[in-house]
Amino acid sequence: MSDFRRRYAAALLTAARTTLRPTGNRVTAYVAVCAAGALVGTSLAVGAGASAARPRLADIGAWLAAGEKGEVVHAHGLTGAVDGRAVLPGGTAGHPVSVAQDGDTTLVLDERTGRVVRIDAAQLTAAQSADYGAAGLQLVSGGAYAYVVDPARGTVQRIDPALTTPKSPPVELGGQPGAAVVDGDGTLWVPLPGSGTVVPFVAGRRGTAVKVAEAGHDLTLTVAAGRPVVTDRTGAAMKVLTATGVQSTFDLGDAIAGADPAGVLVPAGTDGSAVPVLATGSGDLVVVNVRSGHTLRVRVPTAGHKPAAPQLLGKRVYIPDESTGRLLAYDTSLSAFTPPVRVTDGAGELELFVRDGLLWVNDPDGAAAAVIDADGEVRHIGKYGTDAPSARKPGDEPVEDGVPTGGTVPVPGSPAPGVPSGGAPRETAGPPSTQPDPDPKPDPKPEPEPGAPGSPQAESRSGAIRITFAKALGATPKRYVLKGAAPDQTVTPGGIGPDGPFAFEVEGGSCEEQYSFTVVAEYGGGKPDKESAPSAFARPCVAPGAPRDLTFTPTPGGHGGTVKWQPPQGVSGSVKYTINGPGGTAETTEPSHTYTRLRNSFKYAVAVMASNAAGSGASASGQMDLTPPSQQMKIVNNTANDTPVGIRALPTTDVGGRPGEIPGNPGGHLTQVTTVHCKVKGQEKTYEPTGEKTDIWAYHTFHHPDIDRDITGYTSDLFVNSRSNLDVWDCE
Repeated sequence: MSDFRRRYAAALLTAARTTLRPTGNRVTAYVAVCAAGALVGTSLAVGAGASAARPRLADIGAWLAAGEKGEVVHAHGLTGAVDGRAVLPGGTAGHPVSVAQDGDTTLVLDERTGRVVRIDAAQLTAAQSADYGAAGLQLVSGGAYAYVVDPARGTVQRIDPALTTPKSPPVELGGQPGAAVVDGDGTLWVPLPGSGTVVPFVAGRRGTAVKVAEAGHDLTLTVAAGRPVVTDRTGAAMKVLTATGVQSTFDLGDAIAGADPAGVLVPAGTDGSAVPVLATGSGDLVVVNVRSGHTLRVRVPTAGHKPAAPQLLGKRVYIPDESTGRLLAYDTSLSAFTPPVRVTDGAGELELFVRDGLLWVNDPDGAAAAVIDADGEVRHIGKYGTDAPSARKPGDEPVEDGVPTGGTVPVPGSPAPGVPSGGAPRETAGPPSTQPDPDPKPDPKPEPEPGAPGSPQAESRSGAIRITFAKALGATPKRYVLKGAAPDQTVTPGGIGPDGPFAFEVEGGSCEEQYSFTVVAEYGGGKPDKESAPSAFARPCVAPGAPRDLTFTPTPGGHGGTVKWQPPQGVSGSVKYTINGPGGTAETTEPSHTYTRLRNSFKYAVAVMASNAAGSGASASGQMDLTPPSQQMKIVNNTANDTPVGIRALPTTDVGGRPGEIPGNPGGHLTQVTTVHCKVKGQEKTYEPTGEKTDIWAYHTFHHPDIDRDITGYTSDLFVNSRSNLDVWDCE
């Protein structure tokens, strides 16, 4: 294989990585399935000029709604070319539609009528359909499952993704649901804001609701790197969920707290573990990495704009501006905004989702769309007016055999590099390149004016805050200094030269406090200093990790005990621990918690989660085992006679039978030992020789020497005396 082909195959494999991809504006889950081995073979064949091997429609592409014409079109991710279209059933034109793509299955929902249609990608036809007879439904799919969620009725109904017909009756949720998502394991998650819970559907069946917030809080869901994340827009908190509960919590801070929940925008899915949150009122953008706990905050110019839910790909955060049809692009590596990305020529809805490592942007009601790669390169998509394959006629070859391959390797008849097959030039979301002036003017140019640095970006770290910023435009300053550090904080370095690196490290401060900073460009020579806008607030700490070395020590006699643990490594600030165990949830600031009044002979699950002002991390879990420990004890009051002592099936002599006995001990010369498991209350018995009485019975196992067999049952404590042994627990 030549080096060229090897590098080209590697590039295609990188682009073909797949994961769960929900849409940004519509409740639609996309699951990309791409056979890497087949793709490598295809790329090599294309590079060699062979025309027989061509990728299928599902390879590095996506179906896009074209509701105005009652169609869905398929676009290729590497070229932006429309390589297939399917006409929806009559009466759909002009209706809002949403698309759910899961492997080889593509479903389309007419949101006005409730009709679900399956697209046959091989035939490019609307194959099957079923009418669910209501407007405003949500269509969600993932794995082998597809669901229709009815917010008005408060139900979830599983449907057959191949036939589009119902698989089971609707399931009542007990409240009005919000927008549902499907995670990387195929589990459906449905938020119920009225009760502050999220309900999972595992393998098509309803699970136990997970409590995530106070009743009535506004909840929205995101799938981040395949994991479900709920944002409590009322409580300004973000929580990572599992089927058994909340795994970790992150405080979104003053940037979100107090904001109108309707103005807090979160995507339904992200490519990685970082989730962007935008408060449209203040313009605060918070990016939370739910895996590492790191948080970035920056101020976005939202005044006069109509932003939609942000999306993140690579090093850029993209914010749809539906008032202009453009994407605002913030480059986290530059700590600055780059030129906006034009998608449409005017105002209108923009839906965003990430699929195959590409960001797709679509105007569902118009002709425009675009696809952006991780490097910021933009390929425009013209959904209308292209000569793309459509419905296959009888006797035609399969559509895939005639689909253009796309890619960046020139082949005979292909457009020039930089121009997709649709004819529109590619753009890049980065700064535009500059060309030398072909006709330089001899007159000297005026000296540039001093400018302010870009708005600083604050990143919370353990014990510190990292501040990055974009250099000032215009005149070159002598240096940059950071302003706003508290007396107990240390700034490193004290100043930064005009060539960077443009980052300060602020150590110290309190985790309970939030800090904001500005960067000052000092020019000297009589020129005025210029100060940046303030950064968003950040804390010098991150959410703690899981507590360590979780242990349980039972109380003597059982019925409870103490759970202890070590604090998480590297934790900062005041730490609070939340313990989930028998009886519900408890909180403490100490690394231990004591349980009482529990039943013996049971094992209780317990989980401990640490939190500070920045949020909470993963939990440590274990078991409290209250199985009574067995004790070796001697038989008493069985001396100087040959009368056996009974072992009963129940702690009484009236019922239950007698599975065995302890043989008599004439002369009292035998030392008889039994294994006592625990003790219980039962029928009161009297030892006639002494008048001693007790209602305690020992539950034990006696090895009968004559028959060489273990006998387990109850014997009156008159013959065991377990009540005098503090190491013998109650059975329950």
